[in-house]
Amino acid sequence: MKEMDDVIDVVKEAEKMNAANKEESKKEPEEVKDEKKDSDKQPEKEVKADKKEAEPKPEKEVKADKKEAEKKPEKETKDEKKDSDKQPEKEAKDEKKDSEKKSEKETSDEKKESKKEQEKKDAEEKSEKKENPDVSNKALTQSKRIAEAKEAAQKVKEQQPETKPSEPKSKKKALGIVLGSIVGVLLIAYIAGFVYFSGHYYSDVTINGIAVSGMNAATARSTLDQFYSNYALTLETIDNEKVMINGKDISMKIVLHDDFKKCLQEQKPYIWFVNYFKHHEYQVSADATWDEDELQDVYKDMKILNKKKMEAPEDAYVGVEDGKFTIIKEILGTTIKEKTFKTVVEENLKTVQSSVNLKDSDCYELPEVYSDDEELATELKALGKYADCNIKLQLDDLTLEPGMDLYENVLEKKGDSYELSEQKVKKYVAKLAEEYDTLGTDRTFTTSFNDKKVKVHGDAFGYKMNQEETEDALIKALKAGKSTTVDVVFDEKGISLKGDNDIGDTYIEVNLSEQKVFGYKDGKLIAEGDCVSGKEAAGMGTCIGLYKIQDKLSPTVLRGEKVPVTKTETKKNKKGKKVKKTTTTYEYSYESPVTYWIQFNGGIGLHDAAGWRSQYGGSIYYYSGSHGCVNLPLDLAKTLYQNYELGDPVIVYFWDNENRK
Repeated sequence: MKEMDDVIDVVKEAEKMNAANKEESKKEPEEVKDEKKDSDKQPEKEVKADKKEAEPKPEKEVKADKKEAEKKPEKETKDEKKDSDKQPEKEAKDEKKDSEKKSEKETSDEKKESKKEQEKKDAEEKSEKKENPDVSNKALTQSKRIAEAKEAAQKVKEQQPETKPSEPKSKKKALGIVLGSIVGVLLIAYIAGFVYFSGHYYSDVTINGIAVSGMNAATARSTLDQFYSNYALTLETIDNEKVMINGKDISMKIVLHDDFKKCLQEQKPYIWFVNYFKHHEYQVSADATWDEDELQDVYKDMKILNKKKMEAPEDAYVGVEDGKFTIIKEILGTTIKEKTFKTVVEENLKTVQSSVNLKDSDCYELPEVYSDDEELATELKALGKYADCNIKLQLDDLTLEPGMDLYENVLEKKGDSYELSEQKVKKYVAKLAEEYDTLGTDRTFTTSFNDKKVKVHGDAFGYKMNQEETEDALIKALKAGKSTTVDVVFDEKGISLKGDNDIGDTYIEVNLSEQKVFGYKDGKLIAEGDCVSGKEAAGMGTCIGLYKIQDKLSPTVLRGEKVPVTKTETKKNKKGKKVKKTTTTYEYSYESPVTYWIQFNGGIGLHDAAGWRSQYGGSIYYYSGSHGCVNLPLDLAKTLYQNYELGDPVIVYFWDNENRK
């Protein structure tokens, strides 16, 4: 209320000046005093009225108002403050309007009062000027001060309450200018785009498969003419290879029609701002001719038309991959439908296309079932219950974990589910036997002579599976539906199913060509020496092949086969007369005592021959060999006897059969 205090000070100062004027008027002549008294009464009243209007409320009233304000609850004060903070701009504007109207009314009333007072002042001033010029001047000064005080009070009223100024009109005008400028620029851009693209192609446009982006019709025609002067049709194969048919190889001639302006119209330039960002493909007709015989020659030279190199398509199916059931993706193959292929090629030559995708043009034989087939998904779901059941197969010293491959081979689809097929189990076991049975088969054997390899046949050595017992064991395990290990049953066994063959690394090697014997135990050479095998010239040569040790004896007597022996003896009969009597007995063809005997093929084996031989090796065997056994020096025979057991392999071989006569 500083402004109000200033107004009061001005009024007080005016009263003091008025009192001083009264003192001076006492000294003036009587008539002047009377006139002045009358003239001073009106201004004094007016000053007092103004003073009364300008003075603040008495102290009691102020205290009463303050007390009344304090009586308001704290909550109400806070609510009023909260509501005041949330008043929108609209309320501020309304308040401003009310304030302005009130101020204008008060100003109008004051102006009327001021006009009346001014007229009174003018009359009094005229009177004072006539009677007393000095007094008149002082009264005039006093009136000015009072008027200034009123003006100051009016200014205080106009300043209250303070309102937010309205938005300047200049900002709205500037916004309008900006929006107008934007619209203008967009309009200019649209017109420019329309004009340009009425004569030029968009940024992603091809004609007959050739890019003409941003070109006009003339440039596009020139580009295509140049391209077709070296024309070639590119064939895109199913395996992403590219095969070219050169126009010059078939004497091709191309004449383009003038359809380039039509293509410009088709791209709709009036909506260029939409079509500009799209891909556009157009065709320009042409007259194309070629030599048919030359084209057929090109076909003959194409590798993709070679039927021997074509791969047939395969349907997708549910199978095993990485040890689990899954959908095996289809194989597209490379088998071309020749008739369709030639038709597609010639159609693209006629329309002078730059390339053609053979797969998209239906030139290939394709699978009928793809990996996204719903039936495959259903089938895969039905196999889910077997996923956690793992059956292992134990084949002697070899453990197989077929995993889901086993189920794939023994399950049979029944509608939307799968059932165990005993017939399929039988086929699975037979296939297993075919792979792992070695009895009666040839093996490739690495010899002791510079790792030279030979083939040996094993009629007496190897594995022979009992398929029936194995089938029963496997079916039982599959029906149980639990993870387990099934022991495969063998009637005959070799040494090991691990490695390249079933011979293992513990064996006796007999080379008849070299007349040498070697002994290996756990892969290490423990014995080596010369030998004498069966007499080849007499047809008693040692049998070749793969055998196993059947028996061991130490010492023993080796005997030949029993043969009939006829003897004629002269004996006296009961009468004392001498008579000849013939008797037939069966005796061993020979009997040879040996210290160490290792049998491997019926009556054939390895043994010492110290009792009748002093030399071994060389060619002795051919004319002076044994009856089929392998004769050894005593020490060598002893080493072999002590280090090998029943079932250990014995490999007997010639370098070739030409050595046998």
